[in-house]
Amino acid sequence: MNKGKSKLTRQDAERLFEGLPSAKASVSSRPENPFGPDVSDVVKRVEGESALWKDSLIALPVSIELPPGYLSVARMREAMTRALRVKWVREGKDEVVAEFPEGWTAVRPESGPTELRDAAGVVRGLYGWAKDAELRLLPRYLIESQANTSSGLGSVLVRDRGTGRILERSSNWSARTGTHHPDWTKLAAWLDLRYPDHRDPLRYWDDCEENRRA
Repeated sequence: MNKGKSKLTRQDAERLFEGLPSAKASVSSRPENPFGPDVSDVVKRVEGESALWKDSLIALPVSIELPPGYLSVARMREAMTRALRVKWVREGKDEVVAEFPEGWTAVRPESGPTELRDAAGVVRGLYGWAKDAELRLLPRYLIESQANTSSGLGSVLVRDRGTGRILERSSNWSARTGTHHPDWTKLAAWLDLRYPDHRDPLRYWDDCEENRRA
C-alpha cells in the first residue's frame, strides 16, 4: 500500500509540470546572478559616466573682465554661448558652473591663476580663486615683451597664440620694455591694420569663427 501510494503521488507531481519549458543548463565559470548584472560592474559604469559628466563642467568666477564692445556680464555670457558653445548650468554667490565643449579643462598651476584651456591645450582664459576674482578671456593675437638675458635689453613681438608662431618682431633692442619700448606703437599699428578686432577674445579663434558662421 505504501509503495503504491508513493508511486501514484510521484506520477501526479510529474503531471503538474507537463507542458512547461525545460530548464537549460548554463555553463559558466560562476553562477548566474538572479538579481541582474554584477554590482561591481554597475558601480564601474556609473563611476565612468560620472567622471565624463564632471570633466565637461568648469566652475568660473561670477564676474568677467569685459573686453571693448561688451557692456555687461550678461552680454558677454551670451557671446560665449554663441562663439564657444558654452552652456551655463547654475550660478551661485561667488561662482558659476558652465559646461564647455569636450576637451576643455581648468588647470591650476602651483603658482599663479587658474588656466582655462581648450581641447588643444591653448590657454584661453585666466582667473583666480578670490571671491572677487574675474575671468579674463585672452585674445588670439598679443604683443609680448621678450628679454635678452645676456644684454639685459628687451624686444617686442606679435604672437599668434593659436599656433605659437611669431608674426612680427621689433628690430630694436632697448632698455625700455613693454608699452614703453620704442617699437611698441609700431607693432600695435601693424596688429590693428591686419586684425582690427584683435582685442575681442571671441574673434579669430578657429572654433569661434566656425561657430559664428554656423
